Amino acid sequence: MANPKALPPPSSGAPKQPQRVGGIIGLFVNHPTAPNLVMVIMILIGLFSLTKLNRQFFPDFDVPMITVTVNWPGASAEDGEKNILELLEPELRFIDNVDTVTSYAREGAATISLEFKPTADMQKAQSDVEQAVARVTTLPEDAERPLIKRVARFDQIARISISGPFTEQVLKKYAKTLRDGLLSNGIDSVTLSGSREEEIWVRIREADLRRLGLSIEEVSARVKENTRDQPAGTLEGRSELQLRADSDRRTPEEIGKIEIKSLETGEKIFLRDIADITTRYKRDALIGLARGKRAIELTVQRSLTADTIKTMKLMSDYVERARKELPPTLDIAVYDVRGKLVTQRLGILIENGIQGLVLVLIALFIFLNGRVAFWTAAGIPVALLATLGVMYATGQSINMVSMFGLIMMLGIIVDDAIVVGEHTATLEEQGLPPAIATE
Repeated sequence: MANPKALPPPSSGAPKQPQRVGGIIGLFVNHPTAPNLVMVIMILIGLFSLTKLNRQFFPDFDVPMITVTVNWPGASAEDGEKNILELLEPELRFIDNVDTVTSYAREGAATISLEFKPTADMQKAQSDVEQAVARVTTLPEDAERPLIKRVARFDQIARISISGPFTEQVLKKYAKTLRDGLLSNGIDSVTLSGSREEEIWVRIREADLRRLGLSIEEVSARVKENTRDQPAGTLEGRSELQLRADSDRRTPEEIGKIEIKSLETGEKIFLRDIADITTRYKRDALIGLARGKRAIELTVQRSLTADTIKTMKLMSDYVERARKELPPTLDIAVYDVRGKLVTQRLGILIENGIQGLVLVLIALFIFLNGRVAFWTAAGIPVALLATLGVMYATGQSINMVSMFGLIMMLGIIVDDAIVVGEHTATLEEQGLPPAIATE
């Protein structure tokens, strides 16, 4: 009986089968449903995030700062430092989580700025500041109530200038109409610049002072008493309430009704009887000009939670409606629109993504088979959508900085997609099974 023919030993020159990598790549290769499901989830999350992410110029950052301002009309900077800052600083300096204290005094006012640590609870911090200020009861009697304000940051959207053949008062009226309309249509903040504040001037006749036996100081004190909000005591009961007497004298006519003196005959002397009361604009205030004409500028801003492009559209729609309602001789110019820059950068991002996708498809269809080309190119939008999902989950926004990173990311993805796809196809052509070639 013939012996079975022995098989020859394997040739040492035969290609070795590479070891399988395993891990998450091996898991997905062995379970093809899993990567398809993950891809669908990534696409859905990315599309949802795309509709929710805020679009803006700069990234959001909070300003953990609170300011305390005390107005003291007529006081010098030295008086403000001695009688206000030196009283408030010891109470405010040692509040929890205060990082930096900055104080300064100028003529007529004193301000203290408190910068808190980034981890501080700002609602509690504001409550602590209010309590600390309330403990100071020795501020000057003629100083106004301390104004406590948390610093809020707004992002500029655009600027609007209005000009025309109108007086400053009429131009300011139109500017306020535009401002109120923008605010009522959903704009978060609109500030005016280039318009001077009005002042009420009281010119007292010296002859009337001598006739009535009055001094300028006495008249000034009477006017001050009747034009300032003053405390009116405390009402005690189940709860303690602080009372204040608010003055509503804000026009020359109302100020003219202030009683200065009562004569023995019963006749009452009012301020209008001894003085000329007029309204003027501040002399040293800045004024705005546009093409040689008096102009007022409106700065349109959004809050940290608003979308730049949506806010820009709200502004544009309202301005177009306002042009039809306001006089045709009123020139309304919109400029420095930052929302357009955001739109342009978004366009670059989309254009680069489409170009990368097309280039990858062309390159891979030329050198590889269609199936590999399709799935390699599909990784570009999937990776981008997944990134948007992560950005939304972590509270990020689409801004100039993040879009620059996304544009750079697209280039890296395109390069990697071509290299990985080409290498996988090459291994398959060498005879490796698709699963092992993919790993």
